[in-house]
Amino acid sequence: MHARMLRPLAALALGAISIASLPSASRAQQPARYKPPLLVAQGSPKAPILGAGSVTLTIFVRKSGAPGAVKIAKSSNHGDDAAALEIAKNSTFRPGLSDDRPVDAFYTMQLTFGPSAAVIDSGRYSSQVARANALLRANKFAAARAALQSYLAGHPRDRDARMLLAVADTYLNDVQAAVVEFDSAGPIPDRFKIIAFKAYSDAAVESLEAKNSDRAIQLSTKALALQQNVNVLYVRGTASANAQHYAPAIDDLERAKALAAAEHADSQTVNAIDASLVDAYLSGGQIDRGIVLAAALKRRDPSNTRIDETLLAYYNQQSIAALQAGKRDDAVADLENGARMIPSHAVALYVQATNILSGGLSPDWKRVKAEADKALAINPNDASSNYVAGIALANQNDVSGAIVYLQKARAGSGSDASLSAQIDSALKSLGARK
Repeated sequence: MHARMLRPLAALALGAISIASLPSASRAQQPARYKPPLLVAQGSPKAPILGAGSVTLTIFVRKSGAPGAVKIAKSSNHGDDAAALEIAKNSTFRPGLSDDRPVDAFYTMQLTFGPSAAVIDSGRYSSQVARANALLRANKFAAARAALQSYLAGHPRDRDARMLLAVADTYLNDVQAAVVEFDSAGPIPDRFKIIAFKAYSDAAVESLEAKNSDRAIQLSTKALALQQNVNVLYVRGTASANAQHYAPAIDDLERAKALAAAEHADSQTVNAIDASLVDAYLSGGQIDRGIVLAAALKRRDPSNTRIDETLLAYYNQQSIAALQAGKRDDAVADLENGARMIPSHAVALYVQATNILSGGLSPDWKRVKAEADKALAINPNDASSNYVAGIALANQNDVSGAIVYLQKARAGSGSDASLSAQIDSALKSLGARK
């Protein structure tokens, strides 16, 4: 506070003073009890934060609690001055108190703008927490965490300390611990929202990688409440699909795709979103949309192996379901559709179709041979396809033709011991028949 100027006293005539009018020792005047202003809610800036640094401001706090004049006392990065002034002017205070009566007073606000754009006012904290805050500003995150954990052991309800502990945990890449502290602290003030978003989003990714879909959904939902983000929408959509919640998965992935387009995201990001969206469409019963998007993605990115695996799983599942329903022709058609959609797996899918056609009591061996020929048209040296073609001809009594295919199969069987044994058995059987 500014010192108040004292006016000179006029000469006073002393009259008779009774003893009773003098203060007794027990009634001697005590100095006024003073409490400085207290920050209640820190304001938010509209001006951009232009880098890391610290700004110290002096704020005149009226006895109403409203901020008055604000001056910058010290700044290590003048690019942050405008944001600091806005924060100060938009903050609310409890006024200073003198003998419990509100008075005009000054408040010193020390703001630190970190790499995450989190703004920390060290003037609002207790001395112990302020020291921990200073350690954070000095990038001594492990020491800050230890100090805050020690303090919170005796002050478990201090929300500010928990927020700062969450900041320390985040910088130490212990994001699972950070989100626990953010959850415990309650509503997240604006100055912590950016770093809290990082903690929740990184923890969601960790949970998704650990195949804990429900946890990933929960954490990404909290991150999205702080900031809409392409990657977090993708994480939540993928986690929802993994948990077989296909409708919300599709919604999130479509939103991620739209936001990626608006932000001109790179092709790798767009392709990853589309691959997950194909999976969600197919699994969620939107087959036509899934097939159309898969075809478009394959045209854009022919080497995308993830979309191949997604389509392979889908056509295999469809074929199995048809076979279990007694619909052999439908099962074969599903595999043939898959072969057309996924050239990299076409040979294997055609061979699977031959296995279905060769089952039952009276197989149509001409049809089995025709299916094997589709695989051989793609890879004439494929051992499995040559083996099936040989077996089909043998069952049509074309022994010499069967032996040609089987010998070619044997030459290409390599280290597949099981297939080699089957081929040798067939050749031996045909040799006996000759």
